[in-house]
Amino acid sequence: MKIRVLIGVVISIIFASCNPISERKQPPLTLEQLATIDLKLNGEQLANAYCGSCHLKPEPSILDKKTWSENVLPDMRKRMGLYLESDFGSILPEDAGVPEGIYSKAQLIQRDDWQKILDYYLENAPENPLPQAKKENPRVGILGFEVIQPNYDFIYPNLTTMVRIHPETGDLWLGNRFRKLFVLDSKNSFRQKDSIETDIAPVEIEWLEGGKFELLTMGLMDPSNDSIGSLSVFSKEGKGWKSEKILDSLMRPVHQLKADLDGDGKKEYVTAQFGNHLGKLALHFGNGEESILNAQPGARRTIARDLDQDGDLDLLVQMTQSNEGILELINDGKGNFSSKYVLRFQPAFGSSDFRYDDMNGDGFDDLIVVNGDNADQSQILKNYHGVRIFLNNGENEFEESWFYPMNGASGLEVEDFDGDGDLDIFALAFFPDPSQKPSQDLIYFRQESPSKFTPFVLAEKFDSHWLTITKGDVDRDGDADVVVGTFEFDDLYKKPSKNWKPFILLKNTSAK
Repeated sequence: MKIRVLIGVVISIIFASCNPISERKQPPLTLEQLATIDLKLNGEQLANAYCGSCHLKPEPSILDKKTWSENVLPDMRKRMGLYLESDFGSILPEDAGVPEGIYSKAQLIQRDDWQKILDYYLENAPENPLPQAKKENPRVGILGFEVIQPNYDFIYPNLTTMVRIHPETGDLWLGNRFRKLFVLDSKNSFRQKDSIETDIAPVEIEWLEGGKFELLTMGLMDPSNDSIGSLSVFSKEGKGWKSEKILDSLMRPVHQLKADLDGDGKKEYVTAQFGNHLGKLALHFGNGEESILNAQPGARRTIARDLDQDGDLDLLVQMTQSNEGILELINDGKGNFSSKYVLRFQPAFGSSDFRYDDMNGDGFDDLIVVNGDNADQSQILKNYHGVRIFLNNGENEFEESWFYPMNGASGLEVEDFDGDGDLDIFALAFFPDPSQKPSQDLIYFRQESPSKFTPFVLAEKFDSHWLTITKGDVDRDGDADVVVGTFEFDDLYKKPSKNWKPFILLKNTSAK
């Protein structure tokens, strides 16, 4: 009887596999359940069942044949515990430091079924990555901004992991991978005012009263399952600083949110612990208690809003890695949450950053998403990388209304930069297409009308890679400036030989 029920569920999944996730009534079977069923299915049906059991099923067209056959599919096969003769002599996942449970020790798919899945993907995948869709070419020269790169006369690694603008002074606080936090004077050509020793890779900061600040540090920046990230409070001590840890043993944290989520008048911490194979989204209460809101790796950013209009704060969370999408976490007012995906993406989508703002002026906040993470199993140009707007219909249901292809898109800021009453977008790409001329590693999208944007790129030529971006009023003139942080791959692997150039400033001149 149990097998008959499982067979019925598999058949319903196969025939519903083309429907949106929100319309499916049957939850996907686990790999363990699928392994107990012997059905005569074709490759596409097997892919629907097996791939859909863990994440949104990817279509063959998203990658080329070589990437599927040499990188992605062999890794998926091993995760399901199926090893072939061709694997002999290769490093096993556990020998490479992968935690137990990521790659199954039990074989969860039959060899013949795997071959059908493999054939399905290779027969339907393109020979080469698909090209970008036709788009409006960006104009050269970013209208309304003066581009400034301060000149420092000393050599130091250009490995900026954080840029933030102090809301009161306009000073730039800049984190460097080499255990440093620099304070740069916005009123004096960004000369160094202070340098503070930190853990590796500062990624978030919040300034407190009395000159104190809280700093989130990543621990190991490279892909890692270690739990050495931390949140610390810094306070001035003489001419130096002392720090005290508030949270430790964090799993490669990349973002922190503070908000009163349980209605006690005190703010809790929400940490997006991206991790690698392991990770989590965690809520930390003042008494030290931890509540795990999502136990999967890849949490990237969290935004707090009252989504259901009941007087308490709910959460929107960007999840990356395999289960990509935007999660809505609804608060019961006591810090307990129910969750569902409001957007879901295939696992090679490369989600990198998002914002929640009213882009068309209808009174409902929309989702602005960039996707372009390209550092994993499929390091090819992808025609679906770029910048997207998903409009809110007023019921927190979202539909894509605008897409601009942008290879490697990885960060963004949203603001009415030109002061005309609607919102504009800055997007950067950490993994751009180097063959594109002019370079499209930083694009300013000036909104002309709802879902109509004019793209602009830098006229200045910088031999740099951009990793971080932030907005704020650097010169205290009432408008939003933009700072983009530099991260040079060469400085990771050899001694730096060039003067320090940690950022560029795009000084807003629109109102002048």
